[in-house]
Amino acid sequence: MQETARRADNSCYAGVTGKGVPILLGYAIVDSEKINKDVTYEPPLVIAFGVDKHSVGSKTVTMGRTRIPPRGRNQAHYHSCEASFFIRKGTLQLYMGDERKEYIVTENQFVYIPPGVIHGLQNLSDTETAELIFTYGNCPSKDDAGTVFVEKSWVADPR
Repeated sequence: MQETARRADNSCYAGVTGKGVPILLGYAIVDSEKINKDVTYEPPLVIAFGVDKHSVGSKTVTMGRTRIPPRGRNQAHYHSCEASFFIRKGTLQLYMGDERKEYIVTENQFVYIPPGVIHGLQNLSDTETAELIFTYGNCPSKDDAGTVFVEKSWVADPR
């Protein structure tokens, strides 16, 4: 059995050629707790982009984890690619379409959003952080997702 090693860019390799070039195995294992968190893309959400062209060299998929603080809400937006997510923890209120129709989604539910459909979400808990796992289909990074925000960043009402 061949032992594998991991490079700094998270790609795995099975050793090196005679010229010292890594023999890539074409897969990666990324620890979402150890990668950079993006707090500027959709504030106040905390997003960890684990699989994309920057982290693992993906050509068609972006995948990550989003944490939504208590009562946190992102601004309504849409993407030029398909988006989907899986509710891992918590209860969210979704705002979908031009009319911002509201839906409640809970743990273990999947959500699919076609390209161009406006959407946003809010964590309904006053005390617990919600979490979801998302993907952008046929899109290798957030930069390629063509995200267009249709409202200003949301700020919580002072209590």
